[in-house]
Amino acid sequence: MTPAEARGPPGGPWSERDRAAMRAALDAARLGSRGGNPLVGAVLTDASGEILHVGHHRGAGTAHAEVDVLERARAAGTDLAATRMYVTLEPCNHTGRTGPCSAAILAAGVGSVVYADSDTTAWASGGARFLAENGVEVRGGLMAERSRRLNHRWWRTREEHRPFVTAKIAASMDGCVAAPDGTSQWITGPEARAHGHELRGRADAVLVGTGTALADDPG
Repeated sequence: MTPAEARGPPGGPWSERDRAAMRAALDAARLGSRGGNPLVGAVLTDASGEILHVGHHRGAGTAHAEVDVLERARAAGTDLAATRMYVTLEPCNHTGRTGPCSAAILAAGVGSVVYADSDTTAWASGGARFLAENGVEVRGGLMAERSRRLNHRWWRTREEHRPFVTAKIAASMDGCVAAPDGTSQWITGPEARAHGHELRGRADAVLVGTGTALADDPG
């Protein structure tokens, strides 16, 4: 975050309505699927700051949060020229599986954009600059730290150029995972097993050893 972003909008600090809109966007972002893309939420408000529409990104290959909320607004017949968008990550400025969100926002006629965290990835950054250069009011840094924490796994994969790995281990007091004769079924309780399934649900892939694959065929 730059010093200008930290200061907030010209003329004073962020308003409570600014914060309420970004909180709604962050809540929406959490509904998304963790994986190769960051969790992102977006909100459209009217000129007075009232929240009109909320959207979020549902996973790789689906509409980004900005496009999702724009589609919701169009379906409702909302005049987009009178709206302001709040988004938890700077709009992307590249074409991948979908087009650049910066171009979609500009084409929709949204006149003002507030984002939380800056996108510093080499291939997607530059959305805020693109919008500003094309006449859109752009302000950044609102609740940037919360957005950064929300996507700390994704940022780590980007910065270290490797997958984010979670190690899930169930072991008995003697460091084993089953009785020698194979008679034991569970060494963890129902709460621990439920937590393990929750962890699995967040992962794009589950890696097991050869022994487990041959003995249990967990696929």
